[in-house]
Amino acid sequence: MEDDTAYTLALWRVKEGREEEFVEAWKGLSDYFLDLPNPPGTGTLVRSVEDPQLFYSFGPWRSIEDIRRMRSDPRTPEMIGKLAALCEEAKPGTFRLVVTAP
Repeated sequence: MEDDTAYTLALWRVKEGREEEFVEAWKGLSDYFLDLPNPPGTGTLVRSVEDPQLFYSFGPWRSIEDIRRMRSDPRTPEMIGKLAALCEEAKPGTFRLVVTAP
């Protein structure tokens, strides 16, 4: 049986000095996602040790359709826009699992 799990993954290059504000805005986005009719699993935000302005966020969703519904919600552009406004670069995307290794 094929796993329908899909993932959102985003690269965020945060403007210098705005890192803590970005983390707080990301927590707000996470709260927003949890209030959706088909919320994702646990979201994760990681920060580069070598480049403290570089963050990645990722998390599982039950299906690509759930991600499509989230992206078509009229509130989503505003919520993601709050994060993007704190960044020099923002690249969100949708991904499917290919393989896992032990």
